[in-house]
Amino acid sequence: MNTMASAAAVAATTTGAPDKMVIGYPALSNHVAAGYPAPGTAYPYAVPPPSSYPQAYRTVGPRHSRSQPSFLCRLIAAATVLFAILGLLFLITWLVLKPRLPVFRVDSVSASPLNTTRSQLTAAWNITLVVRNPNTKLSIYYDRVQASVFYKDGSLISTMPLPPFFQPKRNETRVRFQLGVVGQYVGEYVATEISDERAGGSVGFGVRVLAWMRFRTRSWWRTSQCLLRVYCDRIQIGVDPSKASRSLTSQPGSCEYVDRRI
Repeated sequence: MNTMASAAAVAATTTGAPDKMVIGYPALSNHVAAGYPAPGTAYPYAVPPPSSYPQAYRTVGPRHSRSQPSFLCRLIAAATVLFAILGLLFLITWLVLKPRLPVFRVDSVSASPLNTTRSQLTAAWNITLVVRNPNTKLSIYYDRVQASVFYKDGSLISTMPLPPFFQPKRNETRVRFQLGVVGQYVGEYVATEISDERAGGSVGFGVRVLAWMRFRTRSWWRTSQCLLRVYCDRIQIGVDPSKASRSLTSQPGSCEYVDRRI
């Protein structure tokens, strides 16, 4: 009976209490709690672009500037064009002026005396050298000139410097000089050869000329200094029996360039 009374009291308490509304937030599902939107709703952020797999392993180094290769290419191109223009101007000037080398020849040679001993030589050569400038637009400056006399086998006997000179266009200049030796040692073989040739009526010598020269116009154009090597080989000097002094004379001889550096 007590049990029934207790149950009736509880029932009376529950039914008699007013209804209460409980306000709260809905329970979040695992999908929403993980940061994803609820099903049926739009994604609130923009979708990132797809990336390739090795992006996480890509190394980023310093970027090279493209201005350096471009500047170098422009510099090389400008230098090439400049050299091409200068070369073309030089070629045109050369073709217009048409530089020609001077012409050398031995006009006369005399030698007195011409005495030989066992290995020595005593002689004096008087030489007249003719130099002609064949250019019609260019003058020639001879800054240094050196003349030498040698025997037929190339044995140098005597050498001396000559004074510098100037040649206008279409000019012919005569250069006179004297070379001499007294008791010059030439060797027994050379002394014997010269003595034998003199007994036969003529002796052959050679004349060598080294000339440091340059071309120039009246105004602005000129070349750098160049070296000419001129050889007047085998100039036969014959004994003149009509002269008591036993002087030797020679016919004019032409010369040729063995080496020229222009």
